[in-house]
Amino acid sequence: MKVTINKQEVKLFEPYAVGNLVVYVTGPDRGSVIEADCRWELNTTLDSCDCCTFRWRSRRDPDFKCRHMLALRQVLGLD
Repeated sequence: MKVTINKQEVKLFEPYAVGNLVVYVTGPDRGSVIEADCRWELNTTLDSCDCCTFRWRSRRDPDFKCRHMLALRQVLGLD
């Protein structure tokens, strides 16, 4: 299944490598992001992430984007 985002076609549930991260797009604004050497899947959207870095840093800076969010944005063609 494919979804078109920002004029870019992306396959859902297919792995996309971004640096040492693997992104699986699960919807038009969300995905699962996995560290290449880890088995933990982080639920990531364009404006939130399950990772500790986002949970702590976003308290001080509401515009903070962790690397998992940035990877999802890159795969979706938004950055």
